[in-house]
Amino acid sequence: MLSSQLLKLEKILSHEQIDRIESYITSFSTNTKLTASKFAMDMQFDIAQARKVLDVLVDIGVFRFSFIVRCPSCGLLLEPVEDITDIESQITCYGCDVESDISTDDVEVIYTLKEVPFVEGQQSYQIERSETSVVLNEDSLTAFLELHDYNSNLVFYNPTQSEEDVLIEKYNDIFSKHKTTTAKGKTLEDLVATLFNTCKHFRATTGMRLQPNQIDCYVRNKLFAPGVPGLTGIDSFMIECKNEKRPPTATYFNKLHSVLRVAGKHFGIIVSKASAPSTFVKLANQIFLRDDIVIISIDKDDLENIIVNKNNLLECIGRKVSEVTVNATKDLVELGLYDC
Repeated sequence: MLSSQLLKLEKILSHEQIDRIESYITSFSTNTKLTASKFAMDMQFDIAQARKVLDVLVDIGVFRFSFIVRCPSCGLLLEPVEDITDIESQITCYGCDVESDISTDDVEVIYTLKEVPFVEGQQSYQIERSETSVVLNEDSLTAFLELHDYNSNLVFYNPTQSEEDVLIEKYNDIFSKHKTTTAKGKTLEDLVATLFNTCKHFRATTGMRLQPNQIDCYVRNKLFAPGVPGLTGIDSFMIECKNEKRPPTATYFNKLHSVLRVAGKHFGIIVSKASAPSTFVKLANQIFLRDDIVIISIDKDDLENIIVNKNNLLECIGRKVSEVTVNATKDLVELGLYDC
């Protein structure tokens, strides 16, 4: 019964308010789409209270929420998506035929009935809202993420058991003996590409050539989500792999810096199965201040923590970006700012 479900709202609402909500919801159909601002206006709640009530209604299974993109150019309502990881970084509007980059301000959070709480044939309630209106701030995905302290790292990097098994196998392979140096080098490139392809918003490939240089791994952000934790506007980046026992030298660092600058890119990673040099953060900070290019290092300890100990890749990247941009002299994990 709907009444028994709504009784769980007693901690935050009066019985009169719960009765009003029940009456309100029972006029819905499965096609009714609700926003937080509409719910607040109809129920005479402030927006904060409306969001809190909607969270409870989702939690108890009355509503589900999904996301719908509005064209930034003409405001046309496009197709809804159920999963935040399915929101593409670019859309071509079928109304104005304009291709646009998507941000969280262009995505609206909508609520629909999960179970129909009324008998068939009852009149449904339709939201009177233009399909070409812009996304109201209080209904935007931006506001939703801020309210729920959303951790995109856990959503976009969350390997399945089978993916973890593959990563472990490829991780062990980089420490195995191989007949040739080329075969040995490709094991690290293969591991890195697999690791970044495990992220739902990344697409990684190996052996991409940018004249006159060949890049070990090239990664593209395909979704609307921030591609690199701690950085904005990064649509793609490059990775250099060093599959040797010695730490990466300045040669690797300078090569990647040069390639990024020529290509107009602002982020790169050096991955090595040896420890990163102690001077890395200081040198990387100097490049960041001079050229607005961030280069981080993921070394053997990071790979072990991410793959073997199952720490979050994106959390690790975010921490290393912070270390470089602020020239950190103390461990940010020990300071409690990051988990890994």
